[in-house]
This record gives sequence, C-alpha cells and structure tokens, in this order.
Amino acid sequence: MIRVAVLISSLIAAATGAAAREVTVRSGEHDGYTRLVVQVPPDTGWVLKQSKNGAQLNVALDNVTFQTGSVFQRLTENRLATISQPKPGAALQMEFGCDCVASAFLFRKTMIVVDIAPGRFPPPLTSDIPSPAQPKASLDVTPVTSARTLDLPALPLLTLNAEGFEDQLAMRLLQGADRGIVDLNIAPVGPRASTANQSLLVPSGMEMNISVTSVLDDLNGLLGPDIPQLEKKPPCISSAELGFDSWTDKRPFPEQTAELRSGLYREFDVIDKANVLKLAKLYTYFGFGTEALKALELLGEHSAETDRISTIARVLDDSNLSGPNPFAGLQRCKSDAALWAALTEGRLQGGADLAAIEQTFARLPVHLRRHVGPPLSDILVEAQEVEAARRVLRSVARVETQPSPSVEQAKAKVATAEGDAAQTEALLKDVITASDAALEAPMALARLVEKRWLERGAVSPQDIDLAESYTVEFRRSEIGPLMQRTHAVALSLGHEFDPALDLLADMPEDAESVETLNRVVLILAERADDATFLRRVLSLSKTHYQGLTTDTAITVADRLASLGFSKPALTLAKRPQDTIRRNERARIRARAALLDKRPHQAMLELADDSSDEAVLLRAEAMRATGEFAVAGDLLRTSGHLDEVNRLFWLSDRLNEVNTEVGAKFGQIIQATQDLSEPPSRLPEKPLADAANLLQDSQETRQKIAELLAALEQE
Repeated sequence: MIRVAVLISSLIAAATGAAAREVTVRSGEHDGYTRLVVQVPPDTGWVLKQSKNGAQLNVALDNVTFQTGSVFQRLTENRLATISQPKPGAALQMEFGCDCVASAFLFRKTMIVVDIAPGRFPPPLTSDIPSPAQPKASLDVTPVTSARTLDLPALPLLTLNAEGFEDQLAMRLLQGADRGIVDLNIAPVGPRASTANQSLLVPSGMEMNISVTSVLDDLNGLLGPDIPQLEKKPPCISSAELGFDSWTDKRPFPEQTAELRSGLYREFDVIDKANVLKLAKLYTYFGFGTEALKALELLGEHSAETDRISTIARVLDDSNLSGPNPFAGLQRCKSDAALWAALTEGRLQGGADLAAIEQTFARLPVHLRRHVGPPLSDILVEAQEVEAARRVLRSVARVETQPSPSVEQAKAKVATAEGDAAQTEALLKDVITASDAALEAPMALARLVEKRWLERGAVSPQDIDLAESYTVEFRRSEIGPLMQRTHAVALSLGHEFDPALDLLADMPEDAESVETLNRVVLILAERADDATFLRRVLSLSKTHYQGLTTDTAITVADRLASLGFSKPALTLAKRPQDTIRRNERARIRARAALLDKRPHQAMLELADDSSDEAVLLRAEAMRATGEFAVAGDLLRTSGHLDEVNRLFWLSDRLNEVNTEVGAKFGQIIQATQDLSEPPSRLPEKPLADAANLLQDSQETRQKIAELLAALEQE
C-alpha cells in the first residue's frame, strides 16, 4: 500500500509539473521603443489589455509562469518601470515609466511581440458619450408586447463591452495577418484625423464632434525593423532525391539502351512508363539530350522528376529551357542541385555554394566534365571566381586527350579576367585556326575583334576577310547577327568606314545593332580623316543620331566643333535624353555659340563650370566682346602667359605685362617699348652726340632683329 501511495503521489506531482508552463520573456531596447518577446506554443490564444501607463498580457495557458528575471538586463530606457505576475496562471502586469502605450502582434505564430512606445492612451469609447435621448412614449399609444419577449442580454454582441470587443477584433485581425489573409497598414502612434463616415456609427441627432478610435490605432511598427523579412525560397533538392549517379549502371551504354528499348512496350502495345523513365535518365546521363526529350514525350505526363530530367537534358543539349526551371534558386543548396541550378540559370547567384558546385562537377563522368566544364568556367569567370574557373578547367584537362576548341576558348576568358592580353590573343587564334572547331571558331573571332576594339588596336585584312566569310556562312543561324556585327566592327578597325556603315544600315534596329553603331562611330571620330568623318557623320540618319550614346555623341560633337561645324555639334550636345557629363556637353554648346558669334550665350552655358577649359572659353567669350582686360584677368592663373600679355597689350595695360624670358609677347612688348624711346642727344658736344647716334642706331637694329625673331616664334 505504501508503494502504491508513493507511486500515486509521484504521478500527481508529474502531472502537476506537466500542467505548469514556463514562458520566458525576453527584452530589447530599440530607437524609439522597448520590445518584449514572449515565446508561446503555436495556436496559443492571447490578449493585450491597455490601461493608463500600463498593460496586461493574458495568455491562454494553464498555470503559465512568466520568467522575467532577465528583462531589465538589456534595457537602458525607463519606458518599462516594472513587470510582474501575481501568481501562476495570472496575467503579466506591466507598468510604464513614461506616457507610453503598448502594441502587440504575433510573429511566426510562436512569438508575442509587445512594443512599448511614447504615446497617449486613448480614453474608453463610452466614457464621455451620453446615453442617447429616448423619445417619450405617448400615453395613448399601446406598447408592442412582442418587443418585450426579446431577451436582449442574451445577444452575444451586447454582452461585450467596448474594450473586450476591441480585444477580440484585434486578436482576429492579427491572426489573419499572420496567416496572410489580411494586410494591416497601421498608422503610427499619436492623434490622427478620422476619415471614415462617422454618421454611420453615431446615432442621429448627436453632434459630430466625436473621434472614434480603436486599439488598432495604437499598434505601432507592426512589421518593425528588427523582425526579419521572410524571403520565400524554394526547398532544396537533395542529391539522393535527384539521384543523378543512379541514372545508369556499370554496364556499357549500348547494352543498357537495348534492354530498355526492348521493354518500352508491354502487352497490347501499352507503354511501360518505368522503362521509359529509365531510358530518358540513361540518355540524359550520357549526354543525349534530344533523345531523352523524345523518350519523355512517349511518357505523356509531367511530374517533378520528369521536369528535372528534361531540364538537365536541355542543358546538355545546349537547348533553350522551356517552361519553369525546377532548379531555379537552388544554387545555395549543399547538393548536386547547386551545379544544375548554376548551369540552367547561366550565372552565379549571390549565396551560391561554390564548394557544392565544384564537388558535384568533380563527380560527373568524364564525357560530361568535358562538355559541362567550359560553360561552367565561363559562369565562374563572369562572377569573378577566376580561381574556381581555373580549377574546373584543370579538372577538364586531366581527362582530355587533346585540347578542344571549347576548352581553349574558356581558357581565353580566364586569361582575359587575369589581364593576360598576350595569352588571351594566342588562345583565341588557336581556336580560330583549329581544324575541328565548329561554332567555336566564329565565336573566338568575335571575341578577338571585341578585344581589339577595347584596346583600340588594329585588325588584319585576313581577320576582316574571315569575318566576312563567317557572316555569309552563318547568315541563317543563331549567330548570324553576331557575325554581321563583328564584321562591321572589324571593318571600322581596319579603317574601312564606308563598308562598315553601309553594313550597319542593313541591320535591324535592335539593342545589339545600336551598340555596334556606337562602336563604329567612335572609331570613325577617333581615326578617320576630316573629309571621311564629315561625309559619314553628316549623312547619318535621324534614327542613328538618336541611337548614339552620350559618350559617343560628345566625342562626335567635340570633333565637329573643332572643325567649325557649330549646328550639328549643338544638336548632339543638347539632346534631351542625355543626362550625364553635363559640363562637357555645356562646354561643347559654348564652343558652338562662339562659332556662331554668340559670346553671351556661351557665358550662360558656362555659368556652373569652373574647369580650366571653361576658363579658356570664358576668356574667349570676353575677348569676342572686346573685354580684353577681363579676359586677361581670367587667364592670369591658367599658365597661358603669352595670351595674357597679348590681352593686356590690347587693353593698354602695359604695366601688368609679364616680361619673363621665354614669353613671346613679353619680348615683343619690351622690344616695342625700347624702340619707342627717343635717343639721348648732346647738342653742346657734336662729336659725342654723333657717337651716341651711331650707338643708338646699332642698338635699334639689334632690337629690331630680336623683335622679328620673336614674331617668328610659334
């Protein structure tokens, strides 16, 4: 009996302990508010009740005990004065040390977040509202007896006061927000103007001087800055779920294919779906993408597995993806899916697991490593992961018997990323001259021409002829437009501007053609002779003028202004679509205005420019208006000593002329002043006077020779 009693008491104590729930209250101090976080089980009911300078949090847990020992360890403000719980199961009592209000919301269904921020506690809805006046009943009217049969207190809505109704409404709305049913856009704490139609809420006959608010008005920071924004990411596909390594066995490919093909149809020509799926996986594993897609067409159904098989088959067959990508957003996964996600998306995403991608690539069979290695290396190079790209190419080189054009082209991209121009050009030339290069040769030529354009180099006649032959050969293929653009750029680099621009005139007006136009026109402005430049630029169509980028337009306009063509230069410098390099465009407009004899307009264009070139243009404008002294003052600190002396000479301010040795106009002005001085005479001494005249004549001839020599200086 004693043992039974002890056992019963132990079970009672365990049940009591299990019923008691301990809830930890955490705290944090933020800019403008104090935050409390209460961790509760999912689907736990709760209510926050407000009072003046305080609040109560009720949680629907039996015998709940709030652990508040560490709340004040992280608080530095006095917004929360005290926090306590009278007894287990009671509400959490909070008293504020300021004129504050509390707002609460449920985060991730398990955290009750309470924010305490400065604000005014709204008065109860019915505190100052008088009861509506009821009309007096007439003595001669018999009351309706049926109305007395209504049991009004039994109505559930009338049993709630305003505060309780608001609590239930707030709880329901917050739960709906957590489930994504409603979207709460809560205004900050504080007084606000009501925009609702209050006539629907206030009895008729009452004055419209009542502002109705609710507890929702005091919920501040519903999605505060400290609550992380949840980004929906697709679930990772594990290596076991994908099972790429199990898509084949150790038997030879012909043997496996023969067995599966012979078992495609069962009795009565019914397709064996299991064998069809195995055959599609086998074709994909060995790189036969088109055959795998045909096998999936026999299956006649779509699933997550078939979508993954068809996507990998299209990648291996270098085909465009159709439909949604099942590997989208999976580069972060630590599985084989990371590699196929990178290959299908075509670029390395932020947060990609580079180690998983490389490890999966290293486990691929030899034939797939040769095929997948170059495009994977290109993706890594574009993401500035040059060392990883080099490791991928080394892995490919270990299984290759001889270098392939695709691998050589990938090596060229790595060399370009490393800044090794000589190695890049050597590798590209090897690809171009390779006998087994199919599409790699024209692509390598396109990259070689682009490299020459970036370096402003030259293209040999052989490369131009090769680009022309590729343009004809691939005119009906996908790379036909690319080869046509490559041919046009190569012609411009070879100073054959007329054929290049004529070729551009026949191209469709797309973004790539516009870029090629800008490249050709830039080379034209930089290298063509004046006659060719003016003939081709002035004959450009309006569409081509509008297609020039700001940089190209400035380069062309600058040369036009240098050649004295003000109107086309002004047209290119004041296009409405140009928003960058404002000062440079303003200087070109100022030069055009000076060419048109409009110095005041030039000064207006240069109002906000303080560069050295702008100072020279201002001086030129002042010189055009006859203000030589002002122009000289502007150029005094510019280093143009001769021009400053000339301007001061023209303004008759000879005392400010700098006669420093080496200054052309300083020497001229000094020689002019010396020649203007009369010779000294000695009339009382005829012989001495004659000797002085001879000496003065000799010095005058010497000064005239120096003056002529100074005038001949360039």
